[in-house]
Order: sequence, then structure tokens, then C-alpha cells
Amino acid sequence: MRKITHECKGVARVITSIAAIALTAYLLKRLAKNRRVLLFDDDVQRTEVRHKREREPIYDYYNSSARRPIAALRGLLQDWFDAYPDSGKKDLLARFRSRIDGQHKSAFWELYLHELFTRMKYRLRVHPEVAGSTNHPDFLVSEAGRPKFYLEAVVAGLPSTKDAGAEARLSDVIDLVNKMQTPDYLLELQYRGTSDTPPPVGKLRKALTQWLGSVDFTAIDAAYKAGNFDVVPKFEWKHEGLTLFFSPIPKSARTRGTTDARPIGVTMGEAHVLTTDEDIRQAIEQKAKKYGKLSLPLVIAVNVVSEHCDEIDIHNALFGSEAIQFTRKPDGSISDGVEVRQPNGVWFGKKGARNRNVSAVLIGCDLDPYKAGVTTPQLIHNPYAENPLNLPTYPLPQSVPNHDTSTMQKKDGRKASEFLRLPTPWPPDYD
Repeated sequence: MRKITHECKGVARVITSIAAIALTAYLLKRLAKNRRVLLFDDDVQRTEVRHKREREPIYDYYNSSARRPIAALRGLLQDWFDAYPDSGKKDLLARFRSRIDGQHKSAFWELYLHELFTRMKYRLRVHPEVAGSTNHPDFLVSEAGRPKFYLEAVVAGLPSTKDAGAEARLSDVIDLVNKMQTPDYLLELQYRGTSDTPPPVGKLRKALTQWLGSVDFTAIDAAYKAGNFDVVPKFEWKHEGLTLFFSPIPKSARTRGTTDARPIGVTMGEAHVLTTDEDIRQAIEQKAKKYGKLSLPLVIAVNVVSEHCDEIDIHNALFGSEAIQFTRKPDGSISDGVEVRQPNGVWFGKKGARNRNVSAVLIGCDLDPYKAGVTTPQLIHNPYAENPLNLPTYPLPQSVPNHDTSTMQKKDGRKASEFLRLPTPWPPDYD
């Protein structure tokens, strides 16, 4: 009897030990699962309340700024990231933290899309498998447990490598000039052209400082008050193909003598041709053929970061550029012009309908964390789609084809801000 009791106690101890190990493993697994992955560093001493420098990467500024609006922005984006699927966090985090702004903007756009569609009661799976393709779309979107469409994100309007280099060199100039002490003036900067090598900013600052000390404050102040801007002197400085023009703007009596504001108050570049429609066109076509024939509709979400984006740019990209067509009559006279579209659209080309595998595009115009509260992306259906997108409950604005009238019809919808978890007010209006 004692032997049996002893053996039972031994078995009990073994069972207890196994249970303890299992419980420990379970708790460790839960702990690992619940460990918060941080978008921003939690050990940074944030003391600076300045505005972003021209050359400063977006993420670096967000990560280091002590301004209260930026702190609110960090909290918002962290909440969004917490809700992002664990399987995609590593890749998204690396790109979001990139010092290359294009990579950062791409990651933000995917984070925004996941948050928006999740809040609209859709379910998103990150990087799903696609039969017959080694590529993976950004998301598979389901509604009420049923897969509805693939969602692919892209950013349009990012500068080329060459343009980015020229912009970076100009940004360096602006940042270093902004470190000057200019107690009497703010500066208006106009620029023309580009340089292939970094300008010698030290020489520029020395020459600009000497010049500002030589001009007549009283005369310049009087010219501004009289609106006689043509007589305001300008300082011209050249380096290779880059020309800079600095104009002094007199400070008010209250602020004259202070040096806490950045000297450059206004920056204007030379006029250039906007290519927003082409930027959109290229971005969509870059993704259109990536996955071959899909069993579900494909929606390409484009965040357009070009300087200017409106409905005309979007329709020019999708349906062809607007043009005026004239014809010569038999008597030699010219007919009145007729509005037509050139066959260079994403969805309509020289041979008719094209890119029919793209069921719709979702267009956001320069969407960033601040504009998330005031900008709503628009869904535009492809009238020639092989696999039309069918989303009867989709709540945001959209344009749908009316095949009876061969026109696109707008359907009003709710604002994106109604679904996003945004603090009130947003954007933050305090500093």
C-alpha cells in the first residue's frame, strides 16, 4: 500500500512538473506575442521644438521632435502599427524607419490603407500567395469572411535619383543659410537650375552676410510699405548651373534684432512643367502587369505626392490626356475645336481598352499623417475591367461607370476621417 502511494505521489509530481513547463511555455508565448513593437524609439531625449529642416529625413524628424503635434502624431501611428498584422510588421518597420523619404512614404501609405479598410469593417491579409505568381500583393481584402479583392499600394510623383540629388544639395544650402544670424531681415530665396556638386555654402554665407550689412534698411522698409518691390535689391550667387537670388524682407519693429526665427521665410523655384498625370500613369502601369491574371479584382491604391493633383490630372492619367481637335473643311476653313482625349490613358490606348486586369484605382492626393483628417481617397472603377469590382457597402466616395450613357458617375460617400482613430482636433492645432 505504501509502495503504491509512493508511486502515485511520484506520478503526481511528474504531472505537476509537466503542467508547470506547459504553463511557462504558454506564458512566454503570450508574452512574445503581446510584446509591443515600436515604430519610434522610446529612449530618445526629445528636447527640440524646431520645425523640420529641409534635408532632414521625415522619420528622423518625427522620431526626435519634442513638439506636441509630433508627439500626437507618434501616438496615432503607433496605434495604427499595433493593429497591423504581425507577419508584415518587420518589413513595414524597416521601410517606415528608412532615411529615404520615398521608402518612408510608401510604408506610411500601406499603414494608412490597412487602418482605413480595417476600420471600414474589412479584413486584410498581408502579402497573400497568388496562384501562378511568385509576387505577393500588399493585401488580400475580405468582407464578412469572403475574399473580395487584392489591394496593391504605390506612391506616385517621387523624384528620380538625379532630381533627388539636386533637391538634396539645394536643401543643404537652405539648412545652412538658415543657421545664419540675420537680426534685421528675413530672406526670400528664388532659385533657378541645379548643380551636380555641393555648393560651397561657407563662401555663400560669408558673402551674403557682408551684402546684408551693406544695404539700407530704411530704404528697403520704405519700399515694402509702399508696395514698390521692384526697387528692393537682390543678392545673386551662382554655382555651376544653380543660381540663387536672395531678397531681404525687413523685420517688424517688434521682431527686429531677434534671431530666433529661421532667416529664409519664402522659397520659390523656377516654373516647370507639371507631370502629375504621367506620374500617376507610370505608377499604375508599374503594378498593373505584376501578378498576371488574378481570380479576384485588383485595386491599385496610388498616393500622389506631386506638387499638384486634381480631378483633371487623375482623369488624364486614366482615360487619356485632354486635347482640342480641329479638322479642315473642304473649303479650306478650320472647324471649331472639339474636346477629345488622346489614346494615352492607363485604361484606354491606341488599340482601345487596356490594363483591363486593374478593376479600380484608389487615389489619394499627397496623403500624410496630418492630412489624414482632411483628405479622403477616391475610388475610381475601370469601365473596361475584365473582373469588375463589386462592393455595394463601400462607404467612401467613388466614381462608377454608367454603361448606358458611357459616362462615369460620382457617388458621394463618407469622409475617411469618420473611420480613422484620430484624436480631436486633428491635425493638432496646438504647439
